[in-house]
Amino acid sequence: MRKVLLALADALAIDFERILREEAVEVVRASDGQELLDLAKELLPDLIILERKLPVLDGLSAILLLKNDPQTEKIPVVVVCECKEKQEEDATDAGCDAYLTRPLNPDKIKEIIKNYVR
Repeated sequence: MRKVLLALADALAIDFERILREEAVEVVRASDGQELLDLAKELLPDLIILERKLPVLDGLSAILLLKNDPQTEKIPVVVVCECKEKQEEDATDAGCDAYLTRPLNPDKIKEIIKNYVR
Protein backbone atom coordinates (compact mmCIF):
# COMPACT_ATOMS: atom_id res chain seq x y z
CA MET A 1 0.00 0.00 0.00
CA ARG A 2 1.14 3.54 -0.69
CA LYS A 3 2.33 5.31 2.44
CA VAL A 4 2.50 8.98 3.44
CA LEU A 5 4.30 10.26 6.51
CA LEU A 6 2.71 13.35 8.12
CA ALA A 7 4.28 15.77 10.58
CA LEU A 8 1.53 18.31 11.12
CA ALA A 9 -0.46 19.90 13.94
CA ASP A 10 -3.39 17.72 14.99
CA ALA A 11 -6.15 19.84 13.43
CA LEU A 12 -4.33 20.00 10.12
CA ALA A 13 -3.41 16.31 10.19
CA ILE A 14 -7.06 15.29 10.58
CA ASP A 15 -7.96 17.02 7.30
CA PHE A 16 -5.03 15.41 5.50
CA GLU A 17 -5.79 11.96 6.91
CA ARG A 18 -9.37 12.10 5.64
CA ILE A 19 -8.29 13.07 2.12
CA LEU A 20 -5.42 10.58 2.03
CA ARG A 21 -7.64 7.71 3.15
CA GLU A 22 -10.10 8.61 0.37
CA GLU A 23 -7.15 8.15 -2.00
CA ALA A 24 -6.38 4.70 -0.49
CA VAL A 25 -3.12 5.86 1.09
CA GLU A 26 -1.82 4.61 4.42
CA VAL A 27 -1.06 7.46 6.83
CA VAL A 28 1.67 7.44 9.47
CA ARG A 29 2.04 10.42 11.81
CA ALA A 30 5.13 11.85 13.45
CA SER A 31 4.75 14.16 16.43
CA ASP A 32 8.00 16.09 15.93
CA GLY A 33 10.87 16.61 13.52
CA GLN A 34 13.15 14.00 15.07
CA GLU A 35 10.45 11.33 14.99
CA LEU A 36 9.82 12.30 11.36
CA LEU A 37 13.47 11.59 10.49
CA ASP A 38 13.46 8.29 12.38
CA LEU A 39 10.21 7.10 10.75
CA ALA A 40 11.34 8.23 7.29
CA LYS A 41 14.44 6.03 7.56
CA GLU A 42 12.51 3.10 9.00
CA LEU A 43 9.46 3.17 6.70
CA LEU A 44 10.78 4.83 3.52
CA PRO A 45 7.35 6.36 2.75
CA ASP A 46 6.23 7.36 -0.73
CA LEU A 47 5.73 10.97 0.40
CA ILE A 48 6.37 13.20 3.42
CA ILE A 49 4.08 16.12 4.25
CA LEU A 50 5.20 18.46 7.01
CA GLU A 51 4.88 21.96 8.32
CA ARG A 52 7.69 24.31 9.20
CA LYS A 53 6.91 24.65 12.90
CA LEU A 54 7.68 21.27 14.41
CA PRO A 55 8.79 20.54 17.97
CA VAL A 56 12.32 19.21 18.68
CA LEU A 57 13.57 19.74 15.09
CA ASP A 58 11.93 22.33 12.83
CA GLY A 59 10.58 21.41 9.41
CA LEU A 60 13.25 23.15 7.33
CA SER A 61 16.05 21.45 9.26
CA ALA A 62 14.28 18.12 8.83
CA ILE A 63 14.07 18.68 5.06
CA LEU A 64 17.78 19.48 4.86
CA LEU A 65 18.65 16.32 6.79
CA LEU A 66 16.30 14.17 4.70
CA LYS A 67 17.61 15.51 1.39
CA ASN A 68 21.25 15.07 2.47
CA ASP A 69 20.84 11.45 3.53
CA PRO A 70 21.28 8.89 0.72
CA GLN A 71 18.65 6.68 2.37
CA THR A 72 15.90 9.35 2.25
CA GLU A 73 17.02 11.88 -0.38
CA LYS A 74 14.64 10.61 -3.06
CA ILE A 75 11.49 10.73 -0.90
CA PRO A 76 9.37 13.67 -2.10
CA VAL A 77 8.70 16.27 0.59
CA VAL A 78 5.74 18.67 0.61
CA VAL A 79 5.66 21.61 3.02
CA VAL A 80 2.47 23.26 4.26
CA CYS A 81 3.02 27.05 4.36
CA GLU A 82 0.95 29.91 5.73
CA CYS A 83 0.46 31.89 2.51
CA LYS A 84 3.66 33.84 2.99
CA GLU A 85 5.96 34.08 0.00
CA LYS A 86 9.11 33.99 2.14
CA GLN A 87 8.03 30.67 3.68
CA GLU A 88 7.54 29.12 0.25
CA GLU A 89 10.96 30.37 -0.85
CA ASP A 90 12.63 29.05 2.33
CA ALA A 91 10.98 25.64 1.88
CA THR A 92 12.10 25.43 -1.75
CA ASP A 93 15.63 26.47 -0.80
CA ALA A 94 15.72 23.72 1.85
CA GLY A 95 14.91 21.14 -0.82
CA CYS A 96 11.17 20.52 -0.66
CA ASP A 97 9.61 19.14 -3.82
CA ALA A 98 6.35 21.07 -3.53
CA TYR A 99 4.37 23.17 -1.10
CA LEU A 100 0.75 23.71 -0.17
CA THR A 101 -0.61 26.97 1.21
CA ARG A 102 -3.37 27.55 3.71
CA PRO A 103 -6.30 27.52 3.46
CA LEU A 104 -5.92 24.01 2.12
CA ASN A 105 -7.55 23.02 -1.12
CA PRO A 106 -8.57 19.31 -1.16
CA ASP A 107 -8.18 19.16 -4.95
CA LYS A 108 -4.61 20.45 -4.69
CA ILE A 109 -3.84 17.81 -2.04
CA LYS A 110 -5.21 15.09 -4.32
CA GLU A 111 -3.12 16.45 -7.19
CA ILE A 112 0.01 16.27 -5.03
CA ILE A 113 -0.85 12.67 -4.12
CA LYS A 114 -1.27 11.72 -7.77
CA ASN A 115 2.01 13.42 -8.72
CA TYR A 116 4.18 11.99 -5.95
CA VAL A 117 2.60 8.78 -4.66
CA ARG A 118 2.81 6.00 -7.21
